[in-house]
Amino acid sequence: MGEAYGRPITQDGLTLSQNERMEQVLRMLESRDSVQVAELAEVFSVSEVTVRSDLSELARRGKVARVRGGVRALQRGQSELGFDLRLRLESDRKQAIARAAAAMVGEGEAVALDSSTTAYYLAHELRSKRELVVVTNGLLIAAALADAPGITVVVTGGTLRVSAMSLVGDLGADVLSTTRINKGFLGARGLSLERGLMDLNPDEVRLKQRMADACESVIGIFDSTKWHRSALLSFVPADRVDAIVTDSAAPADEVAAWRAQGVEVVVAEVAGRGRSPVRARDLHRMPPPERGVA
Repeated sequence: MGEAYGRPITQDGLTLSQNERMEQVLRMLESRDSVQVAELAEVFSVSEVTVRSDLSELARRGKVARVRGGVRALQRGQSELGFDLRLRLESDRKQAIARAAAAMVGEGEAVALDSSTTAYYLAHELRSKRELVVVTNGLLIAAALADAPGITVVVTGGTLRVSAMSLVGDLGADVLSTTRINKGFLGARGLSLERGLMDLNPDEVRLKQRMADACESVIGIFDSTKWHRSALLSFVPADRVDAIVTDSAAPADEVAAWRAQGVEVVVAEVAGRGRSPVRARDLHRMPPPERGVA
């Protein structure tokens, strides 16, 4: 799928569907204040009438706000999209990364997963592991592993952030300060050798810092679109990152630069659009507890 602005974005030589175009618009708004109708018409190689229809539908769903000549994110600046939507963005890349990251986890280990969507895909890949302890602040990640017979799930506790379905705050930090974990798998919104791994939300960043401090090894898990981005706050410096798992579209020069600093970079091959994106498990439809269990 084409990434450059001003160049048609297509899938396998075909014009994107309306849903695919809308997902692309929302992804663009992760790092921009607004997008314009004329620009989108050129990027998608469709008419401005078609673009306006797409943007009207996004506004109707409460995903964007209409402005003169285009739309803007509901929050000014870098906005955070809902978990379900982010889960569908770059799903092939995230699933490939999750499979490669799961191969780095040995049975009997303790691992930490943050509340990122790539960590959610990783949780599904870990379900077959045995004698594994998973520490997470992501409620949907905990739910994805809840009925895996060989896995013990530890939830950090804290205050609920609905947009990420994550728990943040001092309670979770206190739990992590007394825990020793073999490997931590952390998503990021951006990265650089100067600032390390970065994210947007201050509460989430503080929790990730504590999670990284509790881990013997820190492993970044993020798709190739994050390599060209920056974000508000750093949560792990570059010299604390032991490995990165990304996909084959990551920029070769930046991959080489991180490797030159002694960071292992695992590049996962993306196997086309075969598997459907995993849907986030609905916590309201979790099975009832066993009899006699409070």
